[in-house]
Amino acid sequence: MDRGSLHRWAISEVFLTDARKTSETEYVAAAQLPPAHTYYADRCSRLGTPDPLLLLECARQAETYGGHEFFGVARDSKFLLRSWSMSLPGLLTAPREDRPGELVMSVRTSNRRGAEGDVRRLTYDIDLALTRHYLGRVSIDVGYIPGQVYDTVRERGRGRPLAPFSRLRGSGSSVRPVHVGRSDPANVVLADIAAGPDGVTAAVRVPLDNPSMFDHAQDHLPGMVLMEAARQTCLYAAAELLGASVSHTTVTGFDFTFTRYAELDAVTKVRVTRGEPGPSAGVHTFHVEFIQDETVIASGVTHTATGSAAPRLPDDKDRAA
Repeated sequence: MDRGSLHRWAISEVFLTDARKTSETEYVAAAQLPPAHTYYADRCSRLGTPDPLLLLECARQAETYGGHEFFGVARDSKFLLRSWSMSLPGLLTAPREDRPGELVMSVRTSNRRGAEGDVRRLTYDIDLALTRHYLGRVSIDVGYIPGQVYDTVRERGRGRPLAPFSRLRGSGSSVRPVHVGRSDPANVVLADIAAGPDGVTAAVRVPLDNPSMFDHAQDHLPGMVLMEAARQTCLYAAAELLGASVSHTTVTGFDFTFTRYAELDAVTKVRVTRGEPGPSAGVHTFHVEFIQDETVIASGVTHTATGSAAPRLPDDKDRAA
């Protein structure tokens, strides 16, 4: 795969293995889930499930590749994540295998705006199957900004020049990795975390020292980093507010909308509040907001499930891909 079409520099961060167009609006993509990885495999989970954030990254790579190679998104276009959602009803019943997992993604596109070579928006609905076991769906709504006007658009939105990436400095975290489902401190993206009666707040650490979350220079916190922050905060909240075991809790879905870029040179806070319980024991929903300069820049819900056995999840079904 052409790494440029995936917006990745390092081969170790490329999981997509193949893709082919099947109709004017559809294509199929394949990815291999790595058996070992310094970021995605660094989990304290005892559930034996695929990492939902790894599945999301595979879907993101399929979306990015398909936009460039199949639908005429210009190579210098900048991607603007408007919203995305993930529902994984088949995650907890996924088969365990000795070999690296082979993921198949069936992609349908809609809501296209712009002409060939000047596409400005696309929506991707991606069904995920692992060894013919249906995991669920990821939906991504993406806008595209021409590269030649991107800096102007960004600076106008910020009200100040973009901060040079080379001058940015990362910071460490005092949060113990095990409290957010990690073992390596480099994979912790929270700092100054605190729990109250109904929720948890934390600062989002800018993980410039993490080659997976910052594979290349960025001018904002990527959506994947924000989702990792949401996951870690929800795992912490599940333990503090519900008494759930972090090692037996996993994200099973989310639904987020993004209204502004998460700037690297401003403090980003994440706030999680307790939501409603799910249809069975161990299933819960948390409300999540990301805040910069007292303004909500992204918000949504994250669904978690806790238990050694697979609880019933909404719309649970298993089907062959």
